[in-house]
Amino acid sequence: MDVHIVGLGNLGSAFLNGLKDLDVNIYLYDDSNEVRQSIQKNYSITPEKSLTAIRDGVLLLCIKPQNINEFFHTHKDKIEKDVLICTPVAGLEIRTIETNLDNNILRIMPNLLIRDKTGFIPYASNYEGDYLNFIKNILENLGTVKEVEESMFPIITALSGSGPAWYYELSNQLVNSGTELGLSLDDSELIIKELVKALPALVDEDETFKDLVNKVKSPGGTTEAGLNSLNNDSFDTIILDAIRKATQKSTEISKELTNE
Repeated sequence: MDVHIVGLGNLGSAFLNGLKDLDVNIYLYDDSNEVRQSIQKNYSITPEKSLTAIRDGVLLLCIKPQNINEFFHTHKDKIEKDVLICTPVAGLEIRTIETNLDNNILRIMPNLLIRDKTGFIPYASNYEGDYLNFIKNILENLGTVKEVEESMFPIITALSGSGPAWYYELSNQLVNSGTELGLSLDDSELIIKELVKALPALVDEDETFKDLVNKVKSPGGTTEAGLNSLNNDSFDTIILDAIRKATQKSTEISKELTNE
């Protein structure tokens, strides 16, 4: 299968890393000379500056939302009807792509964990079945795949697509707390990084995260004291507000792309 990746930023590069040892022919495109040189150095694949004619295979659009309409205007005549359009662009709805291209369209919202084949990939499409067997042969090799209603994509984008950033920011604040209370920055970073690396082994599909919290805390202990402080400071409201704002932003981007 030919897979064409347009845009080699964080997500495009994550796809490249996840795909590099699968049975696919990878073609890369990015208008940044610096990015192209970096990809050539790290992956021994020479990206092109811009898209050329594509007759079949999969076109994976990893373009920034603000650039997507310009991309369609410039390149839609180069894309044949048999090409599967696959896009993880935040806010880019299937109906918006359909105003530009008469193709099978697969909308996905992965996160950067696909780099190591441990991602979560929700999807919606405008066709029945698994066109080109792309879901079975490619996406399922990059993580857990699940079909969802497209109307749920804004909240999924906020929870999963942006999800790594929430955990990174929490980890960053834990590091800051350690240094504020007397640890060196190096020691605090080491402690939290080792903690984050160990946590996946403790996650069991049969247990909820609430169950895991209860496993760690004990009545009257240090963990409970910290959790009580989080609750008193409305930690739940802080998190809800963050997810709500991210969801709203995704919806706003969809409206902007639709109106352009």
